[in-house]
Amino acid sequence: MKSIKLNPEITELTRLNDFITEEFNLNDFKLNLIVEEIFVNIVNYSQCSYIKVDFELEKGGLTITFRDDGVEFNPLAVDEVKHPDSIEEAEIGGLGIHLSKELADEMHYEYSDNENRLTIIKNGKL
Repeated sequence: MKSIKLNPEITELTRLNDFITEEFNLNDFKLNLIVEEIFVNIVNYSQCSYIKVDFELEKGGLTITFRDDGVEFNPLAVDEVKHPDSIEEAEIGGLGIHLSKELADEMHYEYSDNENRLTIIKNGKL
């Protein structure tokens, strides 16, 4: 397992993406989108002092666990997105978690030891 600890700042997204590329030689659009959406949500809403991301690459795919000491929040409990009938009715925001859930093969959440822990599993070759 490889890990990176980040400050809760948007600029750290570059460091996270570089870590994924350098450590795992991965450049998968869906994976990058999931990582970006989850990281940005944590930075913008959790009020945490750190974000730690653990990666485990195996033959069957990749497991990513985001950990932070912010406000307890289960993204899997977020209501499904209501699709607007027209572009005029569309609202900005709220799609990141929904999109991440759609793109991941599995997602699990737990709150333990004062940490949010969101585990994302992406199966197959990346």
